[in-house]
Amino acid sequence: MALIKERNIEQAWRMTMWACARHGYSYKIEKGSYEGQLRKQLDHLAVVIEEPYLRPLAVTLPENLGIPAPTSEDKIQSYFYQYLLTGNKGEEEDYTYGQYIAPQLLALIDLLNTSGGATNQACISIGDKDSITLVDPPCLRVIDFKVVEGKLAMSLFFRSWDLFVGFPENLGGLQLLKEYVLMNLNFPVEDGPMTAYSSGAHIYEQYFPIVNSLNVHKC
Repeated sequence: MALIKERNIEQAWRMTMWACARHGYSYKIEKGSYEGQLRKQLDHLAVVIEEPYLRPLAVTLPENLGIPAPTSEDKIQSYFYQYLLTGNKGEEEDYTYGQYIAPQLLALIDLLNTSGGATNQACISIGDKDSITLVDPPCLRVIDFKVVEGKLAMSLFFRSWDLFVGFPENLGGLQLLKEYVLMNLNFPVEDGPMTAYSSGAHIYEQYFPIVNSLNVHKC
């Protein structure tokens, strides 16, 4: 099991890729995204980010690589509004996280407010009984909120997690969701840490050269 503990999202992203490249196992994908490719994967990952609210939320790549970073502040904002906060789903989409989050969000905020944060019930589930039949079922499955020592903490579980592209945009958008919840609480509470778990955190073969160029470790 890999345990990563860093101050902000970018530091956690870089160290998580390093851990996957160094300690992950390689296998050919027989079912799932990019079938036929190799990917390097950690069987169990826990990432603790102590101050995920530090700006910028978006990660960066060295200019000499000549390629854009996997996300940006604008992309993270769009991801938050379109795929997390609202339940809208395009005709070409099997699902969005927002279609599961939006119907539960007001009840979650009410749970926190009525308990003054003294509850373990402020937890959002992603997916339903039909999700397993989808070609690509939801990767994010649980979003949990707890008030711990006066701070709003968020815990996440990803059944499968693309570390190079998914990690930075997912966590940037989910931090904005945490800040949205925080703004709607009526008792004194500060922004707090984020902990993400995955039993399938991976780097796809197509990103091996980029990860190598970051001097993370040879995939």
